[in-house]
Amino acid sequence: KVRDGVTKWILRQVLHRRVPSELVDRPKAGFGAPIERWLRGPLRDWAEGLLSARSLIDGGFRAPGVIRRHWREHLERRRNWEYRLWAVLMLQAWHQSEASAVGPKIG
Repeated sequence: KVRDGVTKWILRQVLHRRVPSELVDRPKAGFGAPIERWLRGPLRDWAEGLLSARSLIDGGFRAPGVIRRHWREHLERRRNWEYRLWAVLMLQAWHQSEASAVGPKIG
């Protein structure tokens, strides 16, 4: 598994037979999901539902105006709020799934 501080040594030896060394020995690299584009495209309707003023209030946001403004600015391409909006969307989606698992609110 590890030899002379090199992890995945056996796998690297096999790869060196078929793949150029610069691909095998390079550092790890992450990749980003195109959230900015998704929110303006295929996920727009889903996001709009979760970011509606009523949904935000139901989710516990006391003043949804800032989030709504960020959403408008994002859609109009004035600002890229993808990460902040994504965090709110994940919280809202979780809240919605928890609320539906428990049942309807009473009172």
